[in-house]
Amino acid sequence: MIKVCIDGLFAPVCEGGVGHDRLEAIEPELKNAHRELMSRRGQDVGFYDVAGNREVAKAILAEVTRLRSLADDLVVLGIGGSSTGGQALVAALAPLVLRPFRVHFVDNVDPDTFAVLLEHLDPARTAMVAITKSGKTVETLALMLIMRRWFRVTLGAGETRARMTFVTDPENGLLRELSHSEGIRAFEIPTNVGGRYSVLTPVGLLPAAFLGIDIQALLDGAAAMLGRVTGDDVLHNPACLFAAGAYLAHRDLGRTSLVLMPYCDALRVTTQWFVQLWAESLAKRVNRLGEVVHHGQTPIPALGATDQHAQLQLFVEGPKDKVVALLSVKQTRHSLTIPDELADHPELEFLHGRELSDLLHAERRGTRAALLDAGVPVIDVQVPVLDEAGFGGLLLLFEAACATAGIVMGINPFDQPGIEASKRMALGLLGKVGYDAEVARVARREAMAQES
Repeated sequence: MIKVCIDGLFAPVCEGGVGHDRLEAIEPELKNAHRELMSRRGQDVGFYDVAGNREVAKAILAEVTRLRSLADDLVVLGIGGSSTGGQALVAALAPLVLRPFRVHFVDNVDPDTFAVLLEHLDPARTAMVAITKSGKTVETLALMLIMRRWFRVTLGAGETRARMTFVTDPENGLLRELSHSEGIRAFEIPTNVGGRYSVLTPVGLLPAAFLGIDIQALLDGAAAMLGRVTGDDVLHNPACLFAAGAYLAHRDLGRTSLVLMPYCDALRVTTQWFVQLWAESLAKRVNRLGEVVHHGQTPIPALGATDQHAQLQLFVEGPKDKVVALLSVKQTRHSLTIPDELADHPELEFLHGRELSDLLHAERRGTRAALLDAGVPVIDVQVPVLDEAGFGGLLLLFEAACATAGIVMGINPFDQPGIEASKRMALGLLGKVGYDAEVARVARREAMAQES
């Protein structure tokens, strides 16, 4: 069972930490946030229940069987929440499968990266999935047009349609229109599931299944976690506990940055997924009352023990603005014993015969103590074993914790108004009709820079 512990926020465990009474004091706020989310569940908040839709999983597995008959390589076109979840799934769980198939995520529009990828792929053994909830994400559409032409020139129109799959809105957008007009297979992103909460929809499930990850077991783990994160006892609800830790650290201790630091290489990409989830959900100019607050808790990715030789110096001796979430896996997948090589060097004797995992766990425990000694609050999250079920539960836990934290903090964790302006300016610069005002804003700022 995944465990969340926030004892590392409280004095005397944490030097200068808050009192235990603070958790009791915010219990009513946690309860109100939880009740609100439960009342909205299945209406405008849909991420809780995606794991229960097993018909979607069956349809994905059927589509994967079809795609694998055509291709060994799947190119996944998407950006932001349309890509990071799938990348996290593949990075975390790929070691569990023998991989005769390969997945390539293209989440940027750098021509050098994309051109090199296409040069190394055989179009006759390649398929593509384009993922955009709106169906009009310009980066994804541009990449899709390039791959569409690449397929058509080399293989013909019929083969092009066969090798393309879409994941998009149930009814609207260009991809849905193309699906209807050209007979291209398309999967739905539920309308009440935002992109950054969509990892357990076809957004993440389709690439994972193509690689060979057991998506049914993944959903089983999420379903098992569902009963815990929807439980009404908020002080024993792991999502509410994580949210409470982040909230207390932010409000009482001024910790405006949250570090996610897993002690597991397979979870390195998960930190990138978490960064988008936490940043886009909790950084808002106005609160839910319309008041200007410029709220946010900056997520920082780290990796233990690697970042003990890099960012830990900042965490321990730098600005007192961070809370660190240490994420550990209790049981590693492999056992490696440190041999008694160089036995004539007594300074190595303490390592001989120990498991390499002993070193990793000792590093985490030492880092935790050093952080607490320095007055840096710590949230502990432990996963028993990193398999499909465990990872599915972890993803749902973080999603529920983020949503709860947003409501408790008084902001809307489901919108992202701050990213729209730059999108509109880019579209205007590319010549899209109706964006003259945005082009003028860009020109004005660039002129100011030249004048200065």
